[in-house]
Amino acid sequence: MRSPVLALVIAAVVGCAPRAARPPPPVRAGTPEEALRAFTDALREERFAAAQSLLSARWRTAYTPERLAVDLRGAGPAGREAAQRVASALAEGAPLERNGVTARLPLGGDRAASVVREQDGWKVDALE
Repeated sequence: MRSPVLALVIAAVVGCAPRAARPPPPVRAGTPEEALRAFTDALREERFAAAQSLLSARWRTAYTPERLAVDLRGAGPAGREAAQRVASALAEGAPLERNGVTARLPLGGDRAASVVREQDGWKVDALE
């Protein structure tokens, strides 16, 4: 038979134990613009789990939030500049070229951001 004091100690320890951090819920984007805006915001704010949830299926399987963070940091200023070009183009009202389940945001020259419509919303497929 356990003593009441031991039961209280166990309850206190279990109640104070740190809980495993849950990943944030995936971000849903109803439009290509929302997907690009949410993705660039997440990168800027270093919310890599949110950014990863906005990647297209082919990239979500290849990238964990941790790998996304490492790659962005490893790209130096170029990675952040690509995201900033997208954010600036959206802020200026640049039109997206839509083609069914894909959309493309031209960024000058041969650069563009591409998004695809998947079952759970629009997802970022490329920032070129």
